[in-house]
Amino acid sequence: MRKFSPLFAVLAAACSAAPVSYYGVAPPGREDAYQCAVAQLNIMGYTIEDGNSDVGFVRARKQTSGLGLQLFTGNTYHDVLTATAFDNPANGETNLRVVATRIADQDVAMGVGGSEDAAERGEDVLPPSDSGKTDAQALLVNCGVSNVTGPPSDQDEYVLSGAPAPQDIRLRDGRASAGER
Repeated sequence: MRKFSPLFAVLAAACSAAPVSYYGVAPPGREDAYQCAVAQLNIMGYTIEDGNSDVGFVRARKQTSGLGLQLFTGNTYHDVLTATAFDNPANGETNLRVVATRIADQDVAMGVGGSEDAAERGEDVLPPSDSGKTDAQALLVNCGVSNVTGPPSDQDEYVLSGAPAPQDIRLRDGRASAGER
């Protein structure tokens, strides 16, 4: 069973619905960072669905699926970005964090076999899309964050699962794994 542990971790990562976070130090002023995040979300075509300027929190979504996919699957897909701006009292820096995820809104009435009076089934949280991750990083850069920190784009699935990335896996005899060679 020990031989299969990395394989199971990678498979679990593929099924993970964990969000991906990006963050960095923004120009001074929590309120300015918050207002910039709201403006960038609007510019990128996101619809603000929740927020609080006193706390520096805003959540927005953008539909990414077309009508054909909606009719076929009964799902409407959205990228969801949540931005939080806060001042760090320890060092006086203003921090901006953006969390990217993806939502599949399920509506039985839209899908095959649904009925007009079918109740909405809810939503599933999915791993963020590539466009959602790109938008999260763009928001930070456009708000003056020069050093965006987050999982490397080619290793998101390893970071989400807690499994080591292929280049970090070593064989028992100390040789590098195939991912490191």
